[in-house]
Amino acid sequence: MNHPILLKTFCAFVFVFYIGSSCNRNSSKNPARSIDQPEKQRQTNVNFHFVIPSNNEIFKLGSIINLQVAMSDTTLGPDSIQFLIDGKQIGSIKSSLETYKLNTNQLKLGTRIAQAIGYYKNNRREVNNISFKIVASSPPKLYNYKIINTYPHDIGAFTQGLIFEDGFLFEGTGEYGHSTLRKERLNTGEKVLQLNNPSDVFGEGITAFDHKIIQITWKEKVAYIYDIATFHMINKINYPMQEGWGITYNGKNLIMSDGSASLYFLNKDDMSQIDHVIEVCDDQGPVEKLNELEFIEGEVWANVWETDYIVRINPENGEVTGKIDLTGLLKPKERRPPVDVLNGIAYDVKTKRILVTGKNWPKLFEIAVIQK
Repeated sequence: MNHPILLKTFCAFVFVFYIGSSCNRNSSKNPARSIDQPEKQRQTNVNFHFVIPSNNEIFKLGSIINLQVAMSDTTLGPDSIQFLIDGKQIGSIKSSLETYKLNTNQLKLGTRIAQAIGYYKNNRREVNNISFKIVASSPPKLYNYKIINTYPHDIGAFTQGLIFEDGFLFEGTGEYGHSTLRKERLNTGEKVLQLNNPSDVFGEGITAFDHKIIQITWKEKVAYIYDIATFHMINKINYPMQEGWGITYNGKNLIMSDGSASLYFLNKDDMSQIDHVIEVCDDQGPVEKLNELEFIEGEVWANVWETDYIVRINPENGEVTGKIDLTGLLKPKERRPPVDVLNGIAYDVKTKRILVTGKNWPKLFEIAVIQK
């Protein structure tokens, strides 16, 4: 039985309930702003940004950067602005009308991150980040070479690492199924000791410290540590880089390359990364494809893969201080397959000899470098 009056009353009630519920749902998604909330406190973005430097701007090492920020409304300006470079505080200013003079001699080369933090009276702060680049202040010194001696080298050795230690040449070779670690007599090329790596390992750079020799691997992210006299394996350690290319030792830390422009400094005991990474740059920008490494008289020397160049690097800031052109070291008639690229630098600390070779080269050379 129908009841029109009751039905109309019921429908009106449902309609009012629906509208009320609807308003409540919308309110929960878009809460109304409190009418007593101060305008300054509500406004959390005042377009606080860097004016200097601009994004990815390039500066020469030693130049002065006048760090400066700007705001869309100076009446809402902060009480102080703090500057950080790569997360480390360097100084502050009192308002956006001031500048902070940053001497780039304090910085390492490569991409740096500047951060400005504005502090306000109401405990609010604003943060803005920007990246810029530092390159070398001048071109690297250029060097030629003079051949002092020539020694035999196994043309079957795909040279990845080379060191001279205790009167012997030590060599690490690569390629899956053919990677080795060798101890050789320099004058004759005779193998005194050889260790064959597992077939699933691609051997890379080597270095020695504390009567041990370490061999890193390309993509396996594993370093093998051996007794330098017997090649008996002492340990096997994982390292944080995605790829291993070259490695050397500066008397305190291991220094490792991964094929980029970066050099990583590692703890020699467990290969954990310490707080020091340099991006290698000349006056034009980053130098990529850093490969085999050697520490020589306070500098890192690095083969640049697929070139005939060795770069000399300041390990403190990444500056390329010198560039050695080894073009023509191996005669054109000798550069036949399987001969590959220049790679391999060894230094005899006692006699100051510099030894270089390449992948599958028939010869190894003692050279002197001569500034052009």
